[in-house]
Amino acid sequence: KMAAGDAVGRYRGTVGRSKDPSGLLISVIRTLSTSDDVEDRENEKGRLEEAYEKCDRDLDELIVQHYTELTTAIRTYQSITERITSSRNKIKQVKENLLSCKMLLHCKRDELRKLWIEGIEHKHVLNLLDEIENIKQVPQKLEQCMASKRYLNATDMLVSAVDSLEGPLLQVEGLSDLRLELHSKKMNLHLVLIDELHRHLYIKSTNRVGQRGKDRARLG
Repeated sequence: KMAAGDAVGRYRGTVGRSKDPSGLLISVIRTLSTSDDVEDRENEKGRLEEAYEKCDRDLDELIVQHYTELTTAIRTYQSITERITSSRNKIKQVKENLLSCKMLLHCKRDELRKLWIEGIEHKHVLNLLDEIENIKQVPQKLEQCMASKRYLNATDMLVSAVDSLEGPLLQVEGLSDLRLELHSKKMNLHLVLIDELHRHLYIKSTNRVGQRGKDRARLG
């Protein structure tokens, strides 16, 4: 028993000095291989076996003494391991879901860009339709302005309508008749304005000069 205790103490001391358990094994192998005496090797082997048996008995005693704590630790370790495994699986699933969402967002982005472009096109078409409706009402409004001698309003309205028909609405074939009509009205308006200027500059002015001459004659 004393020899076994010495062997255990010696091997434990070797383990305590060496952090690497393989160092103890290498030391034992070196001792067994360098010894020429068979009896010494057998004694060394016996002491080593006794030391390992003593360690096993000590370990069994410690397990019996701390069975409750050991069981609790094992169960806790198992629970923690299961939670870690579950968390890893959830993280993997979340990553897969994020990748799927990213792909869907890319697809939705293309669809939204397409819808946005279509919305701009529809808005432009609606603006053109509103402009066409307004231009179709120009002849009637023009007649009203001419009847009330609002020549400035009539001129602005006619010039704006002709510019639209010659610009953004040039490719609209259904407005060709209206385009010709407004060009004709533009020429007529031009003649009407010349007549009005002639009347104001010559006829009215002459009448005023004549009236002033008569007034002076009466006063004289």
